[in-house]
Amino acid sequence: MKKFILSAFVILSAFVAVNLLTLSSANAKTTVNNSKLIAQGKKLFYSKSIGTNGFSCATCHVYSAGTYINMHGKAMVIRPIKNAAEHIAKFDKMHHMKMTLQDKVNMCDKFVLKGHLTKNQLTALTAYVNSLK
Repeated sequence: MKKFILSAFVILSAFVAVNLLTLSSANAKTTVNNSKLIAQGKKLFYSKSIGTNGFSCATCHVYSAGTYINMHGKAMVIRPIKNAAEHIAKFDKMHHMKMTLQDKVNMCDKFVLKGHLTKNQLTALTAYVNSLK
């Protein structure tokens, strides 16, 4: 009986160890993939080629943070992009709807930069903005 319990314990321990190794390997791959995605997003954030009007996301959200701009005949405050994900998850009074960070990034590209991001670019840019804490 002792041999059976010992054998069961060894098998169970080996099973747990293999699962933990597999899980840590998957987490390491995810971290590498996220790092690449964030790096791509950072390039896009500073790139003036994602829109058609010669501006980048950084033109407003880094260099002019806290200033007013005239957009569509209305003065608007350009907010810093740091911690944007926390504030965007709330109800957007201006658009009368709840918007995700990805929705906001996409709208900014379309309406301010006059661009059209691919799905991969939008995912990368959103990951970068979300990483700014």
